[in-house]
Amino acid sequence: MKRYLLLEDGSSYEGYAYGFKGETNGEIVFTTSMSGYLETITDPSYAGEILIFAFPEIANYPLNMEHMESDKVQVAGLITKDAHSMLSSEYGNQFNEFLKVNKVPAIDGIDTRSIVEKIRKAGAIKGYIRNKNEMPDEFEDTMDINLVSKVSRKKYQYYNSGNKKEILFIDVGTKNSLIKELGKIASLHIVPYNCDFFNIKFHYDAIFIPNGPGNPDHPSMVLIKEFIKEKANEVPVTGVCLGNQLIALSMGGKTEKMKYGHRGVNHAVLINNRVYITSHNHGYAVNSESMKNTKMEITGRDINDGTVEMIRHKELPVFSVQFHPEAYPGPYDGSWFFNEIKKTIGDGI
Repeated sequence: MKRYLLLEDGSSYEGYAYGFKGETNGEIVFTTSMSGYLETITDPSYAGEILIFAFPEIANYPLNMEHMESDKVQVAGLITKDAHSMLSSEYGNQFNEFLKVNKVPAIDGIDTRSIVEKIRKAGAIKGYIRNKNEMPDEFEDTMDINLVSKVSRKKYQYYNSGNKKEILFIDVGTKNSLIKELGKIASLHIVPYNCDFFNIKFHYDAIFIPNGPGNPDHPSMVLIKEFIKEKANEVPVTGVCLGNQLIALSMGGKTEKMKYGHRGVNHAVLINNRVYITSHNHGYAVNSESMKNTKMEITGRDINDGTVEMIRHKELPVFSVQFHPEAYPGPYDGSWFFNEIKKTIGDGI
């Protein structure tokens, strides 16, 4: 069955359909990762996005469901180059059926690298995956949607790790692996993004804001930013990815849409004169200039383009990183971040 990728610049690409039979739309983004496709497509930070795998070999090894970063596929759709060469195999069929069950349309046989090159030159672009070669009347900007509401937990959950130290974990779209890593430090009070924060009755020793999708300056994030601003004077506050951006905003900084974002596992980051190889998945970043008028200092940057990678308060125990320290591309380059949190809140075992 033929399927079509339609972009807002008027271009269309014909390919082969697999996955769910329906249609989808979203911002077209790409990842340079060469493996970990199950972890990638189940990462909630991809909500509202159609993902291109720049690496052509997809579905060439079995899916290990224990590695899922959430309970379902989170990408809006998939674009691949030659998954078709594997779809008739045991592993490829497993991948195909997994997408069908999760109702995620995919298109194969696309010259993915030409689209990646287009995005790198022109910037982020919106698109549709459709079963007919018909342009839509308009291209919806999914970044205007409250994407966090679609991936955040709906109710309170207590993650008891047996540790006496406790962290308030605000779920804006977290990965499972982040919960597991932070759980080694403290027990977690995991609450929805729209929790009644100012009326929380239980004790916590720190606040943590994880990764998540969409625009950090979306109106749905106002309450979280107000809460961080007030509580930073009382308890340590840390975060990663979207959490890093929300902390920057709460402290008076600004964020900005990146030209095409960072998505991959090979980003070199410089922090305190040391280079770390890190995992990234974000389309927004902290505006460097805006931090000059705040009490936050920039302590880490991406080596390639200077993107802000770590910020730290000059007086309070508030710090955060843009990359994903729970991922292991280095292979353990980001583990120091969790040690820093442990050092900040103390050992409660």
